[in-house]
Amino acid sequence: MTTEYFTELSRLLADRGMPDHDVAATVADLTGYLAESGSPDAREEFGAPETFAERLTRGHDGERPEAGAETWKWTSDIYTDRLLLNRYGAEGWEVETIDFLGRFVCHRPSRDALRWEYRRETSHGAKERDALLAELEPDGWEVCGRWLHLTYLKRPLAADAGPAAGLTTTPAAPARHVFFSAKYRSLLAVFAVSVVLLALVLGFDVIELDRPAVRFGLLVGAAGGALLGWYGVKRDLAQGADSA
Repeated sequence: MTTEYFTELSRLLADRGMPDHDVAATVADLTGYLAESGSPDAREEFGAPETFAERLTRGHDGERPEAGAETWKWTSDIYTDRLLLNRYGAEGWEVETIDFLGRFVCHRPSRDALRWEYRRETSHGAKERDALLAELEPDGWEVCGRWLHLTYLKRPLAADAGPAAGLTTTPAAPARHVFFSAKYRSLLAVFAVSVVLLALVLGFDVIELDRPAVRFGLLVGAAGGALLGWYGVKRDLAQGADSA
C-alpha cells in the first residue's frame, strides 16, 4: 500500500512540473520520515496523494500568492518552537504547514493580517490525533502541521481577543531561518562526541586502541551519552519544556 502511494505521489509531482531529481529526493525524504515515525500507512500520515502533491508543488505549477503577501520558512528545536511560534504569530505569521524538511511554512497577507497563537501536542497514531482534535476543535484550534509524533495547532487570537487580534502594522520579516537553543546545541555536541567514540570503538583506525578496557570504556561512554540524550529529549517533550 505504501509503495503504491509513493508511486502515485511521484507521478502527480511530475505531472505538476516538479523536476525528476526533486521528485526522487522528496520521495526518499518522505520514505525516511515515515519509517522514523513508525506509521504503517502513508495515506494516513500524509493524506490523499492528490492533496499532498498540491501542497508540495505550490509554485511549481505557476500558482502565485496574493500581491504583497509574504512567505517565510524557518525551523527550530523543541525548546524554542512554541515560544517563537507565538512570538511571530503575534506579528501576523500564520503557519500553513510543516514541510518535509521540518520547516514551518508561514504566510502573512499584505493587508488585514491577524495575530495567531499556537500550541504543540504529542500524539501517537490516528486514534490519539482524532481524540486530540475532538477535544480542541470546539475551542477554535486547527492542525497546522505534524512532525513525527508532534502535532502543531493554531487559532487566531480573535478567538479570545476579538477585533484586537488584528494588526495595524506588521514588522519586517525576520532575516533568520534557523533558531536552535543553547540546550539543543549542547545535545548535538553530546551526540557528536558519542558518534566519535563509537567510531573509535568500531575500529575506524582513528587512533590505536589495543587495550580491551579502553575500548569498553569508550563503548560505555558512547552508549551512555546517546541514551542520556534520548532520555532527556523524551522527558522534555513529555513535560513540554521550553528554553528560557
